[in-house]
Amino acid sequence: MFLRDPRKAVGFVPNKEGAVVIVSPGIEPAVFSDAPAIRAILKAGRSEHGRESRRLADLLLAALRGADAQLQNLAAGELSYEPELGERLTDADRALIEKTVRDTKTPIRVRMVLLEAASRMPDKLGDWWKKAAMDIVTTTPTDGYSSAASDPVILIMTAFDVLDRYSVKVPTETLKRWVWNPNPALVERVCVLLRREGPDLERSAIAQALADPKLPEATRRFLNDHLRQLDRIDERKRAQKEGSGRS
Repeated sequence: MFLRDPRKAVGFVPNKEGAVVIVSPGIEPAVFSDAPAIRAILKAGRSEHGRESRRLADLLLAALRGADAQLQNLAAGELSYEPELGERLTDADRALIEKTVRDTKTPIRVRMVLLEAASRMPDKLGDWWKKAAMDIVTTTPTDGYSSAASDPVILIMTAFDVLDRYSVKVPTETLKRWVWNPNPALVERVCVLLRREGPDLERSAIAQALADPKLPEATRRFLNDHLRQLDRIDERKRAQKEGSGRS
């Protein structure tokens, strides 16, 4: 909004051209194209009453259906973190939100935010989240979608997190398929879940993955390191058990 004052060595003067974004990386989530849709949303949400109104809910649901990823992000955030809006939703609205989460063409972060929110507020956003989360971890390709699509890892991690948080059992075969994923953080998360089912299941899944010549190299390195860590843990347990037996 300001420029250096050309008449002084220090100081600023208002920019007659108005505010200008000099550097945008990192602030994109808060910067929107000047379009009727964003103006309508901002106008409707100007007051506390407006932020809880059916009018704003309609505008946000329309944004979810649209093709503007920034507005979809905004709509997902508002619906997820403004509980009062959930009280304005109909069954048809909840079905739309579920469809948005299930649609692989929807931006990954939009799907993630809405899935997590539905797990917290099933009474407001719909009690579809368990099946949707299970379908996501069961049907999403372990190596991601096409190269043009967003990396689904953050969505998969969220799906596993909400299922685990609310003690929804994930089939062992579903867990094992993700040991082949190229993202070590996700592989580690799945290994922990497998270990809860049984240490032998974890080691068996790792052995199967390492035997596959097509296993991504980053995953192979992680699993080899992970196996060495498991061996050290088992060795410490055996030493402690033997020490207890002698005492």
